[in-house]
Amino acid sequence: MIPYEQYFCIISKGLDAVNNFTFELNKSMGCPLYEQLYLYISGEIKSGRLKKGEKLPSKKAIASHLHISQNTVETAYSMLVQEGYVYSKPRSGYYVCNISDLILPPNVRYETIPKKNDFSFRYDFSTNVVDIESFPFKTWAKLNREVVYQSPELLLSGDGRGDGAIRESLAKYLHEFRGVNCSPDQIVIGAGIEYLLTIICGLLDEGISFAVENPGYPKSVSVIKNSGRDIKYIPLDKEGLSPNALRESGAGAAYITPSHQFPTGIVMPIGRRAEILRWAGECAGRFIIEDDYNSEFNFIGKPIPSIQGIDSLGRVIYMSTFSRILAPSIRIAYMVLPYELMERFFEKYGRYSSTVSRFDQHTLCRFIDGGHLSRHLNRVKNIYKKRRDILASALHSLPCAGSLKIYGENAGLHLIVETPPELASKIAENAGRENIRINRLRDYYFEGSGNEAFLLGYASMKPEDLEKAVKLLFAI
Repeated sequence: MIPYEQYFCIISKGLDAVNNFTFELNKSMGCPLYEQLYLYISGEIKSGRLKKGEKLPSKKAIASHLHISQNTVETAYSMLVQEGYVYSKPRSGYYVCNISDLILPPNVRYETIPKKNDFSFRYDFSTNVVDIESFPFKTWAKLNREVVYQSPELLLSGDGRGDGAIRESLAKYLHEFRGVNCSPDQIVIGAGIEYLLTIICGLLDEGISFAVENPGYPKSVSVIKNSGRDIKYIPLDKEGLSPNALRESGAGAAYITPSHQFPTGIVMPIGRRAEILRWAGECAGRFIIEDDYNSEFNFIGKPIPSIQGIDSLGRVIYMSTFSRILAPSIRIAYMVLPYELMERFFEKYGRYSSTVSRFDQHTLCRFIDGGHLSRHLNRVKNIYKKRRDILASALHSLPCAGSLKIYGENAGLHLIVETPPELASKIAENAGRENIRINRLRDYYFEGSGNEAFLLGYASMKPEDLEKAVKLLFAI
């Protein structure tokens, strides 16, 4: 028997309706039409696209749809029944059999890729989530409708950096809230930090190494690696990235999270920021990539201004995102490029289209200009601060509190609990038994490992759940 894929080209998949039962019968080939039909249907069954119990279209319907005789369909169906692919129900039709043990053809393999995070946890201390109930649904939907109905021209292509209106709003917002000094022309909007970091890797001189914090953010390290860049892992001290280790590394770019170092939570003081900036100015072509991670969530006093705001040499690339303020699925991030790199950007990426929908850009623009963003931020800061206080209080109330060291709670949306080694193994055991998601600090080290500690994110957990989860986790 000749392999069925040689005789026809499948145009459309699926057999739940006769209109989807479409492929080309090749009448000029030596393979009979009934055999081509048989081979197509059996192939769909073996591939898993036709599943156990699914009903095939009637013989009359297929014959009419494919312009062949009912006898041809009858012969094909009879072959399928004889070989155990389908079975017949009197006065009902033909149905697919269970052939789960059947081996697929050698050139046709359809494998199911396991989904990540498919498991439902009882309590989730993840650090990459937000409180979705706090999202301003009504306001966002209202503004989005206004943009859609009032601005049909947004269906056309816009500026590859992002439309001018949103870049102007961002420039004003960044100056007022983060001390960033920039023109709207320096801002580039993209669908996530990962995309923008890939662009940055393409802008900086070839051959330079990238210094990253150790421990640090694995996703950003993956992006830099995937861009073919050499990485130098720089240790931290109590003030953040070590300037001496940075100099010794020979790196030409430094990716840092000074406002809330991930995962340790260190807030880099102004003196250390000036030292890192001094390093960048010591040699031509050096740049600092300032990921202003979680800068909005500072719970003690006024946040320290960005490094970009004190940069007079044009050596800082500033980047941030709205994923933590609004929601992770709203893929709107942005970067501020020095003028030197803007020239390179236009040369290499000037013909790229924006990766963010223009409707989303203008919805966010109205959200910022209408004062909704600042009000939303103040509201969620209060929510998160209360949850942080409840979590900290629950930890301090534990019988084992004297053996715990808690830090990183003054900014961001997680804190760190350092424990003795013997306690750490028990906590991990409790987490597994009670279906509690929790991350260990050692998992964020790229070289070496730190003390036994756990990251406790509290953004998405209800206050009552925080207390229950802590008791279960630290039931020693």
